[in-house]
Amino acid sequence: MTGTALDMTGPRPNAASPVYAVYGSFDPRALTLAAARESGTIYQQIPTDVLMALETGEPRLREEALTRLRIEFGEAMIGAVGFDDWWNTALEALNPRWTLARARALVTDKARLYQVLAQRGVAVAPHHTGSLSTRLLRFALEHLGPRPILKPATGAGSRGVYRYRADLSVEENLALYQQILRVGHIDTATPVIVAQYLGDDDAAVEISVDVTVCDRRVAHAVVHEKCTATAVPPFVDGMMISPPTDPRIDAELAQLPAVLAGIVGALGLADAALHIELRLHQRRWHVLDIGVRPGSGLVAHAAAAHTGVDPRMVHLAASIGRPLHPAAVRAAHGTHPATCIACCYVAPDRREEITLLRHSELADQLYGSADVFGWHLNTAETDDDLYRPDAGISVGIGAPDMPTAWARLRSLVEPFDFTTQTRDTTETVVAQ
Repeated sequence: MTGTALDMTGPRPNAASPVYAVYGSFDPRALTLAAARESGTIYQQIPTDVLMALETGEPRLREEALTRLRIEFGEAMIGAVGFDDWWNTALEALNPRWTLARARALVTDKARLYQVLAQRGVAVAPHHTGSLSTRLLRFALEHLGPRPILKPATGAGSRGVYRYRADLSVEENLALYQQILRVGHIDTATPVIVAQYLGDDDAAVEISVDVTVCDRRVAHAVVHEKCTATAVPPFVDGMMISPPTDPRIDAELAQLPAVLAGIVGALGLADAALHIELRLHQRRWHVLDIGVRPGSGLVAHAAAAHTGVDPRMVHLAASIGRPLHPAAVRAAHGTHPATCIACCYVAPDRREEITLLRHSELADQLYGSADVFGWHLNTAETDDDLYRPDAGISVGIGAPDMPTAWARLRSLVEPFDFTTQTRDTTETVVAQ
């Protein structure tokens, strides 16, 4: 029985880090995935075992994998696309004209990325790279401040990112960080970057920018203010809003075009979708991370709502070496001037109220709402005090302005025992 239960709650086959084969016809004026499907573009997920064979780089395994794909799909692929930071060796084998290879290799080597950006005049945090040890941590404390940031020097995203705890000793921080790496399936022998923490705890300002690069220029840049916060218990809500409402961000937005141009130049890309994380420190934007890919979750949907161009379509086109038509990209128009993405969770003492029936009632309201550009629902019902499934909602709202988007979001989720209210976030956002 135990084995059956574990199997039933395990991940779905091929659920992690999917890559899609692209075949059929391709229209460079199709600016969304839906439009591409209508024009004859087909994409189908490639099995993970095929990707693993390609990722080895071994010629025999590669040829076996490519032969299998030709047999399974029945026609020649025009390329492949992945929407996260992985499978780069496999993608290079699948795309005869994969122009993203150099840039993808660069952004997953953070030490080299920071060096290249600095050479272009793009600000990054003061940092040092070395092997994880008490010596490295003591160096960081002496040269980078009392609570430095630790992150793996290879890879992308937030896995393995840790802020040094001043209440622990060097040895205790080392032991804890080693466990964090192991839980994230990151080799503890991986080189580590120690970087200065930028900003005070109460004054940190972060944004993400989703950029469409077209014909070597920035065609669109959608800026999201990160409003993630720990709310008044029992709720924890995460939000991203565009355009930003924080006056500190607004005061420094004029800097962004030069920063983005520097990033595009450093990556050497003619066509791409980029997801860039930045932090404001001493009135200057500092790059934290770059993904040569669209933002995940509903972020890409929000960018499409603003611009009329789906970053996933931009990335697909760039991946297969058939970039979108520049005039079509520049002429596109969005449907919503303002967007709000929220992830709302319910604490254990409220889980009984979040039933499948309540989710279905909410789903009925979400369906067909022109201002809802995307949503995900998570629910589970089980009479088991030990099994704690996630219960929550991710939803994206479009509106003429941010106060309207915020009010609409609250009116949708609060009647169903979700909330977006915190101590002061709501009043601040609406007032601005």
